[in-house]
Parts: sequence; C-alpha cells; structure tokens
Amino acid sequence: MNLRTVLPPVIIAIVGLGALSGVQDTGFREQIESKLTEHAQSALDAAGLDGVQVELTGRDADVTAPTDADALAAAEVVGDVDGVRTAVAYGPNGPVAADAATGAVGGDGPAEGDADASASPSADGTASPEATEPTSDGEATDDESADDGEKREPTRAEREKAQEDLVEIPNITFVTDSARLTRDGRRVVREAAEVLGEHPEVEVRIEGHTDSVGTPRHNQRLSERRAEEVLDELVELGVERDRLTSRGYGESEPLVVPRTFADLEKNRRVEFVVLS
Repeated sequence: MNLRTVLPPVIIAIVGLGALSGVQDTGFREQIESKLTEHAQSALDAAGLDGVQVELTGRDADVTAPTDADALAAAEVVGDVDGVRTAVAYGPNGPVAADAATGAVGGDGPAEGDADASASPSADGTASPEATEPTSDGEATDDESADDGEKREPTRAEREKAQEDLVEIPNITFVTDSARLTRDGRRVVREAAEVLGEHPEVEVRIEGHTDSVGTPRHNQRLSERRAEEVLDELVELGVERDRLTSRGYGESEPLVVPRTFADLEKNRRVEFVVLS
C-alpha cells in the first residue's frame, strides 16, 4: 500500500472531524450560556435587582450593576444559580471583588475593631518589614504614628530593583478562557508574593492582557478578571491590599504581532508595574 495515496485522505478526515467537533462544542457552549443567562435573570428578578446585566462565558458570569453594592448582591444571586461556576461583580467604576469589598469593611485596615491591626498588616502572621524600620524613640507606643512613619516613599533605586525582580517572574497561566489560575499559575503567584515581600516599600499595578481570539469586549473583561484574581491571590498570600491595584487591557496591547499560536501565548500575560 502506498502511504502517499493513503495519508492525504486520512489527514483530511481528521481535520474535518476536528472542525466538526469545534462547531458542535461552540454550539453546545452557546446553548449553556443562553440557558444560564435566562436562569440568572430570573433569579435577579426574583431578588428584586433591576438594571443588572449578566454576560456568560461558558459557566463564568460577569454581572454589571449601577452601584457597587447592587453589583455584589447581584453577583451573589447569580453565583447561587445552579450551573454557574463563578460570578464576578462590576460596578460603575469597574470590577468589585467580593472578598476585597468585605475586607475593606471588615479586615482591610485598622478601622475594623482592633487598632493594633495597623501595626501588623501581614496576613502570614509575621511582623511587617516596615514595622522594624522606624528608629525614632517614643513612636513605638503610638501605632498610628508609627504606621505613618512606615509609609515612606521608596527611592528610585528601590523601585528599579523591585521592577527588575518582578520582570524575572515567569508568566502566570490560567485555565483556557477563564480567570481560574492553573496549578503552575498559583506557583508563580506565590513567587510574586515572595518578591513583593522583599520590596515592602513599593506599590504595584497588576496588568492583565489577553490574545486576540474572541471579541474585544470579552477579552477586556477577561483581562480585568485575571488581573483581579492575581491581586486577590496575592492578598491571600499576605501582601498588603493597599499596595496593589489591578487593570485589564484586553487585547489592546499585544507583546508581539500574532502570527502563530506561540505569538498568541506570548500575548496572554500578566505584568507587574511598579508605580512611581
């Protein structure tokens, strides 16, 4: 049997089956999204939440409301809908993380309960590096004054060194078309937390970027969710919340012109930018 005459039809058949499978998967996904959107909207109507928009990507929901409070409430309602995996809240100024919001009310600073919390902001239970820096006597008994003394501006050399170390961190990876970190992605975020712990004086913006597959609107939302997910993970690892901000750029700032799958992979990234 001549392989040259046999292989082309086999290859064509395999490619055809793959394309058919892709079309079927796309159709099935659209059916799921449509059904979950209907269920989510019904749940919102039952909860009396008006003016809320729900957009499903697979089983992940983006919930947009006129106020942050309504967005959080709506995200909670949609998140409880059977079949919905995640629900991310968006207020008038962008994403509103549920745990970040509760932290702002209950555990993001000294306003909640214990005044001593401002002297030990690290979530890992160890003393904050800044807490050991003040050398003036008499400040140690005044937590608020000591905290003010710790919030010094980093030098240019400190910012540059922090940026160099953050650039060396490998790319953070996510599950395809979602803001869920892969196992390797979580490992890299832990590495980033360690670097930030070595530079406690700097503030950092977490920037999310996607490839150009999909609609610009979807990619913009996805990049925002991924940047926020990294921020939340860093806070869980002990990085102070007030040192971090996040922003998504979608597909608007590609690292390279996408001509290959490898190029698309390079454009899917999270970057850490030290703020001046």
